[in-house]
Amino acid sequence: MIDWLNRFLETDNTKLIYLLALIMGANIIDFTLGWINAKFNKQVDFSSSRAIFGIARKMLLLILCVYFIPVALLVPEPIGISALYVLYAGYLLSEINSILNHLKLTDDDKSTDVFIDFINTVFKKGGK
Repeated sequence: MIDWLNRFLETDNTKLIYLLALIMGANIIDFTLGWINAKFNKQVDFSSSRAIFGIARKMLLLILCVYFIPVALLVPEPIGISALYVLYAGYLLSEINSILNHLKLTDDDKSTDVFIDFINTVFKKGGK
């Protein structure tokens, strides 16, 4: 397993695919936590149109990340690929921050995300 994952880090091609896969995984986790929070938290009004907009926005951002690969190749050698790494790393860190915000481990602009309160409520009801 470790050898298989290390093969992703051999060239820039596979490193970028690896980062895109991490971004996609973070998108899925972030959307799922946000959806669960909005659906089951009484402090948040659930809106299916906002959920659809959120997933469409994440899909569009992922498509743009893939689109910037050929664009980066038009820029001179060290700058284009380096810019892609910065873009992907920044986007991944933003998604991780959003996930941590759902878990109340960081502060973000979405102060109504109280996923941990929801989990505590579920376990308190299950324990009674």
